Amino acid sequence: MKKIKILFIAFLVINFTFLANAKNEPESFADLAEKLMPSVVNISTTQTVRTSSNQFPFQFPPGSPFEEMFKEFQRPTERKASSLGSGFIIKEDGIVITNNHVIANADDILIKVDTKEYKAKVIGADPYMDIAVLKMETTDKFKPEKL
Repeated sequence: MKKIKILFIAFLVINFTFLANAKNEPESFADLAEKLMPSVVNISTTQTVRTSSNQFPFQFPPGSPFEEMFKEFQRPTERKASSLGSGFIIKEDGIVITNNHVIANADDILIKVDTKEYKAKVIGADPYMDIAVLKMETTDKFKPEKL
């Protein structure tokens, strides 16, 4: 019986030691969001989308008056597309983590921190894990989130 009491007391001491050394958890999601907001960024990208196929599910017969009338729609076209996403700063020199699908095939990448915008370039990406690492083109210092 004495061994059981000693083991129980040792168990309590060890548990209280772990609890005392544990990090304080935020009390709510709002507390967590407020803590992380300085390191969260908005990312906007533009890319050129090219279409090279016939937009109709059929071919007009050669010499048909419709072939000439709809010739404009059968040419390759180009357009600019935009996309938006978010990420977070992980180093004070402007290294940002985001999802790869946000920046995939992007011609231009802009990162908005508070009210300022910075151009960025991709320094690493893994489409299978859907993660990308960006570097903001600036000498400004930022507040990274410690992971």
